[in-house]
Amino acid sequence: MARAIAKKSVTKKSPVPAALAREAKAAHAARVARLAKRGREAIARIQERQGDVAASMVDIGEALAELKADGVAEALGRAGFAEVVTRDLGMAITTANALVALATRVSRALATKVGHGRAMVLLELADATPEDDAPEDLFEAKLTLPSGRVLDVPKATDREIRAGARELRAARPTLKARRSRGFTTSPEEKAAYAVFERAFRAHAEGLSARTKLVATRDGKGPKLTLELRFSELRALTAALRKALAK
Repeated sequence: MARAIAKKSVTKKSPVPAALAREAKAAHAARVARLAKRGREAIARIQERQGDVAASMVDIGEALAELKADGVAEALGRAGFAEVVTRDLGMAITTANALVALATRVSRALATKVGHGRAMVLLELADATPEDDAPEDLFEAKLTLPSGRVLDVPKATDREIRAGARELRAARPTLKARRSRGFTTSPEEKAAYAVFERAFRAHAEGLSARTKLVATRDGKGPKLTLELRFSELRALTAALRKALAK
């Protein structure tokens, strides 16, 4: 007896018309472009606010440096800087000292460019290196660590930079003592510089001039370095005279 074999019907998918495929591709590309634009705008807003936060942190640090100057806390009826910070400002002394370091040892330009958090990490790294490095010297540097590993600072995360700083400190157990003997910038000198720098910046508005307090090892105190365009020298003289009168 012949057995009937039923043939399975095969359903073939109709090809997507080329016009629809092009429309779908264009719609996807437009959506990606919209999302990318939205993302870039969000990043720009965050970066702008980060700059504002960093500038505010520097301003607070400068004010704290003034409070830390000799006699100021006592004139306010407090036992010392720590009491002013904790009692009048409700701030931890470690935070206050970190902000003073930010204002007196990191340029405002760098702090606002990289953010106060990154600036503090660079400051930690500068304190760990065997040379008289400043944060400005390191934010685009490549350092060879004691292990032989290269720390590419601009590409490294904050955690990686801190790890590099720990490695440098561990390899130089006498670094702290050596630095305390060599670096001659006192808290009072840093506070005085913060006052000068703020007054100078107010009078040197529009100039490219930038000042920096540099610690020395000769026992004669820190140096003040100044960088500007030669064409601005005459205007700089007036700005310095007004700033020093403060």
